[in-house]
Amino acid sequence: MKKKITHRGRIQAQGGGVEKSCAWAQESPLTRAEGQQKIDTLEESLTLTEKEVRKEALQQAKDYIERAAKAGGVNAPVSKTFPNRLKEGSDVRVDIEVITGQAFVPELME
Repeated sequence: MKKKITHRGRIQAQGGGVEKSCAWAQESPLTRAEGQQKIDTLEESLTLTEKEVRKEALQQAKDYIERAAKAGGVNAPVSKTFPNRLKEGSDVRVDIEVITGQAFVPELME
């Protein structure tokens, strides 16, 4: 029997000529740790310059995931944008989308 993918989303670096993303599509909700790993993977795919102009946005996205986990996670649909507020008029940002299911749930304590 085929397993059903019910939890999908992506974290994206957008603007300034950049379109990079790290997506998930899985059977169980994305955990807080998995969400942080997705941001780390996205960050590693950026050049030094792309990273630098998104430093604030990346941190805001990481903080959002931590807050979401403390609240028990988030349910789709979620579309959050974290802009670079230091550069007015810039379209440089990091986006988080939870398309279906849940994400950023706290890890189960063993």
